[in-house]
Amino acid sequence: MTGILLINMGGPESPAEVKKFLRLMFLDKHIIPAPYIIRNLLSLYISCSRYKKSWSRYQKIGGTPIKRNTQELVNVLQNKLGLSYYVKAAYSYSNPFISTAIDAFYNEGIKKIIAIPLYPQASITTTESVIFDIDNIKKTNKDIDIKVAPEFYENKFFIEFWYDLIKNHIKDNNLSKPLLLFSAHSIPVSFIKKGDTYQNGIEESAELISTSLELDFKISYQSGMNPKTWLGPDTVTILKDLASKNIDEVIIIPISFVSENLETLYDLDNQIIPLIKEETSLNISRIHIPAIHHSFIEMIKNLVYEFNH
Repeated sequence: MTGILLINMGGPESPAEVKKFLRLMFLDKHIIPAPYIIRNLLSLYISCSRYKKSWSRYQKIGGTPIKRNTQELVNVLQNKLGLSYYVKAAYSYSNPFISTAIDAFYNEGIKKIIAIPLYPQASITTTESVIFDIDNIKKTNKDIDIKVAPEFYENKFFIEFWYDLIKNHIKDNNLSKPLLLFSAHSIPVSFIKKGDTYQNGIEESAELISTSLELDFKISYQSGMNPKTWLGPDTVTILKDLASKNIDEVIIIPISFVSENLETLYDLDNQIIPLIKEETSLNISRIHIPAIHHSFIEMIKNLVYEFNH
């Protein structure tokens, strides 16, 4: 039997979990590339000072759907793959952690594992962090075989996934020829200078999806901490610019995510889109990410088969 491990950042479900989530995330050297003593102090400060504000945002969106959606994905994929595979979910910064899930596989006699980071475009901050954790586990347990699936933004099923969602959204909302705005989570520019391929992945996936739909597109970045040192242009800035150019219809596509989360439900739906609607006459809407979609399931299933043979 082969273990299949779907990996995401995680989703805190209480104030205490938010505090721990922030602590672990900012302690990660792939998020804060600084010596341990600095990361330790900074993560302690951020987790203690921000967790109440962060939790209030989670409350406004009814809690994070990441774990719920990922578990639904696990259940459907398990049914599709059958008894030769055992599918689990794990998270970098909340329970169940990657090491916990891999230990559970091993204790159940499963020593061959395929890990699939649910990040379409690889980054030092996401996929590389996962690989680092898995490499450490392999060093302590030589009897385990873990393969990590690569980024999948070019995968034909991933393109079909977004094509289908956008096409249906256009039809359901009676849009004619909207501009597609691919809004991705921002990361520090310094990571790109170190060789992070994330920006290239965003640009290529946006090009592939928009070409399949024969629609114009723009790319923007959201949720950055510092506009001077993080990837831009900022999503709000781009939207205001589009409004000033008399663009009639804009659809926002959260291209770097495969599940609804705080950045889609709060940053986009509760902050950015209401602001733009209040200040401009732009006809703006957003693609919502379903927990289950046939093309996405087919993509993961094919990745599993490819890495198991």
